[in-house]
Order: sequence, then structure tokens, then C-alpha cells
Amino acid sequence: MTSIPTTTAAVWVYEHGGPEQLVHEQRPLPALGPTDVLVAVNTAAVSGWDLKYRRGLQPGTKLPGRNPFPMPQQLGREAAGTVVAAGPDTQLLHVGDRVAAVVHPENPYAPETYRGLGNLSTGIAIPGHQAPGAYAAYVVRDERLFLPVPDHVDLEQAAITLWPYGTSHRVLRDRLRVTAGDTLLVTGAAGPMGLATIQLAQLFGLRVIATTRHTERADALRTTCSAEVVVTDDLDAARHAVRDLTHGQGVDHAVDYSTHRDLLRLALDVLRLGGRLCPAAGEQNPPGPMPFTVFDLTRLEADIVGVRGARHEDALRVMALLADGRLHSRVAARFPLAEAAKAHELMEQGTTVAGRILLKPGT
Repeated sequence: MTSIPTTTAAVWVYEHGGPEQLVHEQRPLPALGPTDVLVAVNTAAVSGWDLKYRRGLQPGTKLPGRNPFPMPQQLGREAAGTVVAAGPDTQLLHVGDRVAAVVHPENPYAPETYRGLGNLSTGIAIPGHQAPGAYAAYVVRDERLFLPVPDHVDLEQAAITLWPYGTSHRVLRDRLRVTAGDTLLVTGAAGPMGLATIQLAQLFGLRVIATTRHTERADALRTTCSAEVVVTDDLDAARHAVRDLTHGQGVDHAVDYSTHRDLLRLALDVLRLGGRLCPAAGEQNPPGPMPFTVFDLTRLEADIVGVRGARHEDALRVMALLADGRLHSRVAARFPLAEAAKAHELMEQGTTVAGRILLKPGT
């Protein structure tokens, strides 16, 4: 009989700063609770939130109804693996099941969930935020914090689907309310969220115009997503380019993942009358008021909508799309868990990277 591991290799951050703050070490595993499962992590993914957490986020960041972001922390929201042990009261999962980590867990008893806003539900601790994340060889969590992965679905793809595609699904279907034939602008398009939004938008029948600040990334972006790409190193030229591509009308919708104030303004400037804009980056650099006036919104009769993650329903829908073979994420690089710092460096500095960066604890 195989013994259950009591320790795991893991990556923790003890102080805010650069990639050098990521510490690879051996850590004790919590005891297996009645409804917990022990999962051997096949793949964990590096995300923009991991980088922001390591850097220290923005001063004073705290989500309503959630505990503060603790330090030290084991990063990692996204992961997939195999159940190797289960508590005595588990009902949903069994040893040998292939699973993906739930990245936006919901509290079924929160008032927000009753209002149909489970992604905003309070009274929960999200792994990788308020609870230890997936930068580890093994994790112990309640079985409800995983979704089963069908046998024919690649575990790497399962690890990197729920967060970007789930959130993109909410952005497109519920916040922007897109319809087939619409034109969508995506800024910050080469990141995980941008690439997922483009792929879903094309699946929904939208025309997509993507932007990147780096000329050397434009060709990789065109190859990856088959979208029309505008380089924004010259903002005036970029505005004219988008206008030309839309025959002077502007885009129906825009979603900004760039965090850059100037690109957020660009997104509004190329919006058509009655268009919708979703600033989805979670922050703005430099920090401060959004670069709009009341007259801008009146002039366009524009809708500005926020978003904070996916609902469980969104996660189930994109998992079904993955199982049907309709979604696929490009993988740009894979690193052993011990080289998490190099993975962070590549995501921060790799201006030619278009695709996901993965950690492989078993390597």
C-alpha cells in the first residue's frame, strides 16, 4: 500500500519584490480532512495575479467580504492533477480522478450568490489568494474546490482553461453582451486573458481587433489567434488604424487587459456610438482616475462595465467547450517547479511571448 505523503515541494513568497523572492522548499502538508482530497499536481500556471501578488499588489488592495492577502503565501490559482488520497466523507471525487482547481469558488450561502453573483460571494478563502495556492507537488483541499476532468482532456489544457476562459465568458456574455457580427477590440491581447477572450469571441462569431505595444510580438499574436493586430507604440497611428479597419464607425465593444491608462483611453476613443467598454485589468498604471469625462460617456452614450472573475456557471460552460475540443491554449514555455523565478522573469520580460507559462512539479 502506497503511503500518503506528509510533505511537499512548494514555492513560497515571504517578502514582496522581484522573482528572486520566490523560495523553493519542502513544506508540511495539512492533515486530510473528512471531505478533503490530496492531489498530485501535474501542471500549475503562472498568471498575472501571481506576479501582482509577489510584487505587493497595489497599496491597500482588499476585496469586499474577503480576508486580506496574507504573507507569506504559496502562489498559484490555476492547476490540474490527479487525486491520490481522499477523506472518508468525500462524495464527489475518488482516488485516481483527474481534476482541475476551481479558480473562482463560490460560497453557496452568501447573499451575492442568491443574487446570481456567486463570483462576488463573501466568506470564502480563495487558494492562491487567502489560502495556499498550487505552486506545489501536492495540495490538500476540500473536494468542492476541484472539478473533474474527462479522461480524453489534456491535463495541461485543463489547468489553464478555467480562469482565463471562465472570466472571458463572463466578460463577453454578461458584461459586454456581445452578439454575432459585432466587432471587439482587445488591448493587452498577448496575455492569457487577452488570448482567451479572442478565442472565445471568434467562437461566438465576433470580429476581433487585438493590440500590442511591442512590434516584435505582433507576428506571434497574429499566428496565435488569427486576429487583426494593431501595434500601439504610436497611439495616434493606432487610433487611425482601428478607425480604418472599422470604416470609421469604431468598435462595438472593447475590453482592456493592459492596465495602461493611455490604452484604456484608446479603447474609449475607438468605441462606436452606444458601444461598451470593460476595463478588466484589475488596476490602472499609473494609478488614478480613469481617463474619461462625463461628456465622453454622454457623447457616446457608452456603457462602462466592471468585472471581477467568473461564476461557477461560466467555469462549467468553458470546461464543456474544452471537452468538446473547441478550446485550446498555446503553451509558450514549461519550467520545473524549482525554476518558478525563471518563469516569472519570462512572463515579465518576454516581449515576444504569446501563450501560457507553466510549472511542472513532477519534472
